[in-house]
Amino acid sequence: MKRVLQFAILAIAAACATNPATGKKQLMLMSEGQEIQLGKESDQQVRAEMGVYNDAELQKYIASVGARLSKAAHRPNLPWTYTVVDASAVNAFALPGGFIYLTRGIMPFLRDEAELAAVLGHETGHVDARHSASQYSTQTALGGALAIGSVFSSRVGAVAGPASQALQLAFLKNSRDDELEADRLGVGYASTNGWTPEGMPGLLGTLGRLDQASGSSRGIPNWALTHPPAADRVAKVQEIVAAAKANGGTATNRPEFERHLENMVYGDSREQGMVRENNEFVHPIMKFSVRFPEGWEVANGAQQVAAQPKSDVPLAMVLQLADGASANPSQSARDGMAKSGFTEVEGGDKSINGLQAYVGTYQGKMENTPVGLRVAFIKHGQAANKFFMLVGIAAADQFAGAKGQFDNSIGTFKPISDAEADRIQPYRIKFYSVRAGDTWEKITQDQSKGRVSASTLAIMNGSAPETAPRAGERVRVVAGG
Repeated sequence: MKRVLQFAILAIAAACATNPATGKKQLMLMSEGQEIQLGKESDQQVRAEMGVYNDAELQKYIASVGARLSKAAHRPNLPWTYTVVDASAVNAFALPGGFIYLTRGIMPFLRDEAELAAVLGHETGHVDARHSASQYSTQTALGGALAIGSVFSSRVGAVAGPASQALQLAFLKNSRDDELEADRLGVGYASTNGWTPEGMPGLLGTLGRLDQASGSSRGIPNWALTHPPAADRVAKVQEIVAAAKANGGTATNRPEFERHLENMVYGDSREQGMVRENNEFVHPIMKFSVRFPEGWEVANGAQQVAAQPKSDVPLAMVLQLADGASANPSQSARDGMAKSGFTEVEGGDKSINGLQAYVGTYQGKMENTPVGLRVAFIKHGQAANKFFMLVGIAAADQFAGAKGQFDNSIGTFKPISDAEADRIQPYRIKFYSVRAGDTWEKITQDQSKGRVSASTLAIMNGSAPETAPRAGERVRVVAGG
């Protein structure tokens, strides 16, 4: 055993390489070619699971900014790609090999092109310095799997399934040193390409004010969950900015950035369904709606919708598509739940708002905790052996009290007509000229109709919530829907 351990330590030591971007030694168990291949495979999963935002002109614009940054990187020959994914959470992330992503949700909180270059440059820096590739190598060397904080609780994950390896790789949490290194590299790429280095502290200041709760956390982790606190980095990045001013970059290109921002979807999209008033989830493409319990938080992802109470009560509901053993909902539900290790207590066929369905109660364990489940398999508009699976989950001692809530939500699942679906449109970013006497609260009510809070709207416009907007100022608002 001792000789094997000594050999392993020697093998790991031999795998340490000098990073071209930092000049530091780091553990690396994959070649650059393997890193690129891992990135390519993971990129396909990210695109499939999160979706690509459908705006060809915007994607071309983002790619053009990214191309300038990657040419300044220490590994310019990587197959760099820059993509906006169709997610409403406020975040940006990178995969090994040169695959960089912005969520649609972060765009309204960037003030100008300099801040766009800062966030893209930061993620480019992570790849250039091989941060995620190094983490992947370290965890592989230690015989462990990739690990991230779950978007949802373990109870939801146990039913809905774990995150794919691609998303786990994308949302690996970097160390504070790695984050600061990526800041330094990103500021350098941007400033040598003519953008002001002030874009980085501006970006971090906005994200620091926004915090996790101010942006949508539906579907994927927000910036606050996957990056160290932005406010903690502002002071440190100022030294980097001061040094980078020697590069002479001053551009912000705000008008060009805002031209691409106008009419962008804000919040949920038609393609992934939308959470509306009173916790109603509507999907105008699949043509159905369902209402989750009042006061619960609803998380909408590309593959599933999950809802949980805001308190720590051990309850959850999950909605997703499920493959069945046949076209019969009862047979498919019983077969699927048995294979997952759950025992039927009672259940049978049911009609839910005219739709063929099965509803049943199951018992089992999740992470060695006894649980009760209220399960519905509903047939609506899909292939013969596909169903909407709506599941209520509770700790065994909480199930009896929660069953009524679960049944109420299951009973709200209903089809919507073509006309109803056509009327369901997403919120979009628009612009408004501030009038004398306007406050963020007044603008929110008059222009955004309460779709976002006054504090979120202020932060979106680079302002502290307590600072009133100036008359004549052109500000962003959330309109439509």
